[in-house]
Amino acid sequence: MNLISPKFLFLFLPVFFLFYSLPFKRLKLGLGIAGSLVFYAWGNSQYLILIIGLLLFAYITGRLQDWQRGKRSAPFILWSGIFLVIALLVGFKLRTDVAYPLGLSYVTFQVIAYFVDVQKSRENCENDFLKFSFYLLLFPKILVGPIVPYRQIKLQLDKLRSDPQVMADGLRRFLKGFAKKVLIADTLGTVVAPIFDLQSPVVTPGIAWLVIISYSLQLYYDFSGYTDMAIGLGNMMGVRFMENFNAPYLSKNISDFWRRWHISLSTWFREIVFYPLERRRFKLYGQQINIMVVFVMTGLWHGLTRNFLMWGLLHGAVLAFESTSFGRKLRNLWLPLQHVYALSVIIAGWVLFRSPTPDFAFDYFRRLAGDMRGIQILPFEMTSPLPFIEPTFLIALVIGALLCLPWSDWLHQSFPKLYEDHIVLRVVSDMGLVFIFLAALASAASASYRPGIYGGF
Repeated sequence: MNLISPKFLFLFLPVFFLFYSLPFKRLKLGLGIAGSLVFYAWGNSQYLILIIGLLLFAYITGRLQDWQRGKRSAPFILWSGIFLVIALLVGFKLRTDVAYPLGLSYVTFQVIAYFVDVQKSRENCENDFLKFSFYLLLFPKILVGPIVPYRQIKLQLDKLRSDPQVMADGLRRFLKGFAKKVLIADTLGTVVAPIFDLQSPVVTPGIAWLVIISYSLQLYYDFSGYTDMAIGLGNMMGVRFMENFNAPYLSKNISDFWRRWHISLSTWFREIVFYPLERRRFKLYGQQINIMVVFVMTGLWHGLTRNFLMWGLLHGAVLAFESTSFGRKLRNLWLPLQHVYALSVIIAGWVLFRSPTPDFAFDYFRRLAGDMRGIQILPFEMTSPLPFIEPTFLIALVIGALLCLPWSDWLHQSFPKLYEDHIVLRVVSDMGLVFIFLAALASAASASYRPGIYGGF
């Protein structure tokens, strides 16, 4: 099942919240688990036993860690648990002849974070199997995260309640995310996909730039849209997840970008990989080496391909440079130049990220640089110059670019009680949101289904 499918929107979601609204905490936990298992099994039933087995393994390993705390066997249990779940993840990523299990990457990273937290403190171990199952299987975040450590929501599970105001805010967040995914990301994808599906990028430099800018926005609105839906559903269930994005295309450098993009993933790598490496860093260029290790792993987490490896190496190399004394001087540049530098690296990375092969990516870079070799311009009577570009695409492109700015934050800072003081404005805003959601539904119904980009990682 998917968060934008009609079965989810009009069958699963109403039935689930009809029962979940009952005011009993333990019942909410049980219903959350049952609903998550139904959600997982719907279209992914062949891996239901796998996800339940992973849940049982994580719970038992955590209990064993707590039981053996302070003993010689404790590190062995920790590293054995980490090794086995990583081996499972890598095994599926290497298999190209089978469907990839829904949400396996995100569940695996949460299990590893749990093992590490339990090793650090007994307070992080969960003995209540119902609570732990609710956390790990929670359907809103199983598709594309965010990657939430158990310690961040442990206390929330003791006071699950269906607060009308919180549920309303969560519903608004869900509707916004749905619109971002369908109206912006999917519309931009109609231009992006045909170009990157070619055997080679035989397009003019202008089209190459248009397409890669469109992909940059498509990826952001696809991923952040799903994240908004997950956070909104979590709020409706009484659970707050961490934010995953913070206007990433306003970044001044790549360090800043990774504080704004996929925040839960960068936080995971920083806490689980980078900090332990830093405690044992080499004397010569130790920090730079550790950064490279982290971003090689980040690239390979997205997929065991050369393109993802090169994407990780690019970001790692730039971050390693920024950590040097010379690289830190970039922060003294004129602010617009800092933004141009950051966006240049980010867009170059997205070329590697989206291209099917390294050769395709290098040819695409040539087009961006103005190379026209090998391009045959067909006469107008044979084909329209831009057959796939429609007004809806241009509208989505402009709106997508404008919404990269943090308008909501600026509005709340300038008028912190705007909606509380003007109830009519809230009603009008909600009516507009419902209208946008209906437009997104109509758009989704008239187009072929496009799964979330990050759902395949």
